[in-house]
This record gives sequence, C-alpha cells and structure tokens, in this order.
Amino acid sequence: MSGAPGRTRLTRPLVVLVGLAASLALAGTTALEWIRATAAGLTGTVIDVSVTGQEAAPGVLALALVGAAASVASALSSRWLRWVTGSVLLAAGAGAAVLALGTSLDPEAASRAGVARATGVLGGEVHATAGSWPLLALVPAVLVAATGVAVLAVGGRWSSGSRYRSAAVKAPTGPAALPQEDPAAAWDALTRGEDPTADDDEPSRPDVAE
Repeated sequence: MSGAPGRTRLTRPLVVLVGLAASLALAGTTALEWIRATAAGLTGTVIDVSVTGQEAAPGVLALALVGAAASVASALSSRWLRWVTGSVLLAAGAGAAVLALGTSLDPEAASRAGVARATGVLGGEVHATAGSWPLLALVPAVLVAATGVAVLAVGGRWSSGSRYRSAAVKAPTGPAALPQEDPAAAWDALTRGEDPTADDDEPSRPDVAE
C-alpha cells in the first residue's frame, strides 16, 4: 500500500489556502476590541476606552499582511524561493503570536496609545483589562507559522511548472495538409512552381512532342 487511508497530503493549493486564510483571519482580529481601558480625560472625567488590536499591537496587522503575501508567493515562486517564503511565514506567525500574547499579559502598556488618542492625555494613569481576542488571535498566528513549516518541509517537492512548458514541445504533430485541402498549402505549392491540383499518387510526365 502506498500510504495510510485517509492521510492528507500537504499539496501546494492546500498549504497556500491555509496560510492565506489564517493570515486574513489574523488581520481581521485586529479590527476588534482587544482591551477595555479607563483613564481620566483633560477635564478629569474618567473615560471608558475601547482599544482595538490595531492600536494595541499594530505589528500584528503588519505581520498578517506579510503572511498573506508570502502565502501567495509560495504558490507562484520557484523551489529555491519557497525557502524564503516559508521562513517569512514562520517568522510572521511566531512574531504575531508573541505580540498578541504580550498584549494579553500587559494590557495597560499596550493600551496607552489608544487611550492617549481617546483622552488627549499622555502618560496618565490607565486601568486596562484584556479581552479574549488577544488569546484567540494566537490560533491564526500559530496556523501561519505552521504554514511556514509546511512550506519548508514539503515545498521542495512541489512541481515548478516545467511540465506546462514541455507539453507544447511534446504535443504530437499531425500529417502535413494536402494542397487540395489547404488553401495555404496550395499557395505554397504555386510559389514553388507546382500544380496544387495534381494528384500526388500520379507521377508527373513531361510533355513529349510527337
């Protein structure tokens, strides 16, 4: 038997699709609320501030876009370049996971930029609580990193597309068209000084004067 039943092959379309979907999902999480913070505004009034992932960890969105680009490049690139895209995917996923985890562990530091934007106060006292989205963002981040591992592990065995170029070379050619059936062949025959209406099976005989 060639393999275990039900075993899933890490084909190029599957790996690229998983990497692209995970990268886009990771980018989507940054548009949601990651932190809920409270801080005093310019008038001293305490303000509730909703801090999104883009404000708390802008690097996550950047790495997600890098992962999406690297996923597409893994489908179009040559074998040696997949070593680069695989490494980029692995680094992007790991980096995004570290940033998301850091936001969850220290929400006050991560929320300061968003709080300053909302209150107009820099360096004020901030009380913040991280929601569930920083931890949920770890799932697509890990998938992006796993896609990079898959590209590095099996990407070298993916075809480079040379079979498409060789198909035209190996395509069988049909028999040459007869002048009687092909106007272009008939014209070529006339340019060579031949009669295109003559039957090829009958040898031409020169006229002999009697």
